[in-house]
Amino acid sequence: MGAHNNIHVPKESWPAFMWYAIEFFIVLGAGLGISLNSMDFFKKMGFDISMTTWAFWGIIGVVFLAYYLIVRPIILRRPILSKI
Repeated sequence: MGAHNNIHVPKESWPAFMWYAIEFFIVLGAGLGISLNSMDFFKKMGFDISMTTWAFWGIIGVVFLAYYLIVRPIILRRPILSKI
């Protein structure tokens, strides 16, 4: 049996876009957690179900905006796991 020299070995073993996907789902999970924990506060204030839905998704949106517009570009100035 001979060996083949046409085997493709990728430059990186893990695709770079996967780090962005992992980061997205971590931010989504954090937004969901913060939003779920704060819904009791809005229900105690007397919001009806439609207003709590708006508050739920609004809090998730604020978490996304805060992370992707403030935290990531200003505080985490380097790209995710960049090579030095």
